[in-house]
Amino acid sequence: MNLSPTCEYSFQTQESDASIFLTLKNMKRIVFAFVLLLSMTISAQKPEKVYSFAKEARELSWYKVQHDIWKSETTKNPKNGEAWINYYRATRALRHMAPNESDEWNQALFDKYQLECKEIAQNVAKALPKSFESYVLAGAEQSLMESADNWLKAAEIRPFDPEILDELMIYYDLQLDEKNKGIYAKKMFETNQMAVGQLNWAYNILAELDENAVLFTLGDNDTYATWIVQEAKQFRKDVTVVNMFLIQDDNYRNKLFKKLGYSPLELKLKDAQTDEDMEAGKSKIYNHFFKGERPVYFVNSTNDYMKTIEDKLYLTGLAQKYSETSFDNLAIIKRNFEKRYLLDYLTEVFSTNISDEIGKRFNGMYLPAMIKLYQHFEESEDELRKKELEIQMLRVAEQTGKSEEVNKLLGRK
Repeated sequence: MNLSPTCEYSFQTQESDASIFLTLKNMKRIVFAFVLLLSMTISAQKPEKVYSFAKEARELSWYKVQHDIWKSETTKNPKNGEAWINYYRATRALRHMAPNESDEWNQALFDKYQLECKEIAQNVAKALPKSFESYVLAGAEQSLMESADNWLKAAEIRPFDPEILDELMIYYDLQLDEKNKGIYAKKMFETNQMAVGQLNWAYNILAELDENAVLFTLGDNDTYATWIVQEAKQFRKDVTVVNMFLIQDDNYRNKLFKKLGYSPLELKLKDAQTDEDMEAGKSKIYNHFFKGERPVYFVNSTNDYMKTIEDKLYLTGLAQKYSETSFDNLAIIKRNFEKRYLLDYLTEVFSTNISDEIGKRFNGMYLPAMIKLYQHFEESEDELRKKELEIQMLRVAEQTGKSEEVNKLLGRK
């Protein structure tokens, strides 16, 4: 059959139309896939509650996303108190993580987020004057001693809001008001503010201490956990838990010394002019405790001051005891693991908490004593207890990212 030019043209046109149709169809698929991907990306970057860095530590990129999302929310609705709180917490976390932007401390970035935190507190006060959120963020931007009025005003609005429980617990500790401190500590326990791992650790460290001991803690989590266990469980109330930062306050320190029966200490750290003056003052405080009648312990963590007295610190398990004379600390460690500690939670935990990852880090504080005890079982050829401890030690090492170090110590590859 001879095809006429018209027929040939018609055929090519149909073929071309089909090709265009297929191309358009494919483009629609591509566009749909792109839109779907974009939609998924946007939905993945939804606003999420930002917790205090002491409760939950997320990656830098997550805080950046949440910072932008919550900032946008405050712009759209300046009356959204929750948005202001989350915007502030994300910004504060970024300020805390400023060194992670580069290999060196990024002062310019720190200053940027520092200023933004201050501006957020000022802006929420304008958008929501005399509100719970305005008092909370104003308090967060003040020093510990200046912020009390704002925490108390926030408590008048929402007495037991989780945002302020820890701050009021600190406030009443500084006032030596055991009754109200106990109320807020119990509320923290009842509202599940700390992970089981942190509270179990606190129970065990309190359990190992001598009667009427003084226990120095370093930060938020170790201090709060011990206070909460003491109050919620009415356990080891004879122990005085002293935060190493709070004890630097002159008024608080003098009141505490009087309560514990120590002689007064003429010292004003607020007048310290240099870092050397501050360090010398802190040494005087600790030495004053050492000269008293109460046994003194430090939480088993490293800090600069403890390095200066390490020859007088003896590991007893989760703590280190200050002693001018040597003693058999191995026997104490063995006693604590076998008779005083509750350790089932190191095997299984039947609960969840936003701070579970931080709770696992607390488990790492068992490792120094576990290693010492393991070496003792190896030397005494107690194979059964050595094996039991080895299993437990490896589990804790895995939880805390110390598997390589512990396996090396055990002679494993």
